[in-house]
Amino acid sequence: MPEKKAHLIALGGSFLSAVMILWLTLTPQAVSEIKDLPLDKLAHVAAFAIYVLPTAALFPRALLPVVLLGVTLGGGIEVIQPWFGRAQELADFGADLVGLALGCAVGLGVRAFLRQVPRKV
Repeated sequence: MPEKKAHLIALGGSFLSAVMILWLTLTPQAVSEIKDLPLDKLAHVAAFAIYVLPTAALFPRALLPVVLLGVTLGGGIEVIQPWFGRAQELADFGADLVGLALGCAVGLGVRAFLRQVPRKV
């Protein structure tokens, strides 16, 4: 895949994921909470892992700014959620950080694996 196309896919995927995160975290919650399972925290981990994964896999040189933006996004969401009728939780921000780290690790691992696979010409 041409480098510019990979960069566009990486940043576009991260941008679309950020938009979805904003929409999902700033709209009223319709799903009833299940107290026995940490579904909310798992959703935060998954969302932020998906956010950073394309950049980690396809454009690692842009990873630091994308991760810093993800940290800002996660923290900012928690600060403004009360104005949208949602609860503010420090644990959600922690789950966001775990997701960012997991997405970076998986994305960079996929990138390293794909570089080891021989290409057919």
